[in-house]
Amino acid sequence: MAMQNEHGRLIANAAKAALAPIGCFRRGQSRVWLSDERFWAIMVEFQPSGFSKGTYLNVGASWLWYRKSNLGLNFSYGYRVADVGFIPFEAPEQFRPLIGRAAARAADEVRALRAKFCNLSAISRVLKAEPHGLLAHLFHAAVASGLNLEFDASRQLFSAIEAAEVESDRDREYKAQAATLAALLDEPVAFRAAIRAIIDQRREEAGLPPIEDCFEELDQVL
Repeated sequence: MAMQNEHGRLIANAAKAALAPIGCFRRGQSRVWLSDERFWAIMVEFQPSGFSKGTYLNVGASWLWYRKSNLGLNFSYGYRVADVGFIPFEAPEQFRPLIGRAAARAADEVRALRAKFCNLSAISRVLKAEPHGLLAHLFHAAVASGLNLEFDASRQLFSAIEAAEVESDRDREYKAQAATLAALLDEPVAFRAAIRAIIDQRREEAGLPPIEDCFEELDQVL
């Protein structure tokens, strides 16, 4: 038990040293750290293995404009930092420098995501360029395009969702929400308000504080 506690303590300390100075915070006593980006969040997860003691490193974006049937955040863009691999825990002296480097890499990934998705225009551009084989990808690109006032692109993406085959309950959720939002595209203020309501709910469910300035960059044009 003592060694198990040492293992978790080293991860927590390394994460705090690397991530707290750049504005990330830990979710309770978990291995997940968050960067609150208002209408999205960056998740950093030091994921355990089911087979041996140690950790993987997962970093990605979680868009908050999709109403999930199950609570919590998820990786919408990005996930496993593949070149970090699995970091095994054998002894504190062996693990400490490895987890320190992994935590520093996590901080680099957070900064890179902030730069990549610095505004709605950047988010829309990146998501539209991504492969859209999954309804989730189509949905996030459609919402980002609509929020960025690219209504023709958003309609095309929502239409692709409507035409897609349903393969799971999750697909049905995406299609239902897409249909509701697509019907509001002719009323940009109503479209944004509907998205904002979803974001407010998701933030509350995830334990994130209420916010006032969600889409301030749109306030100048709507």
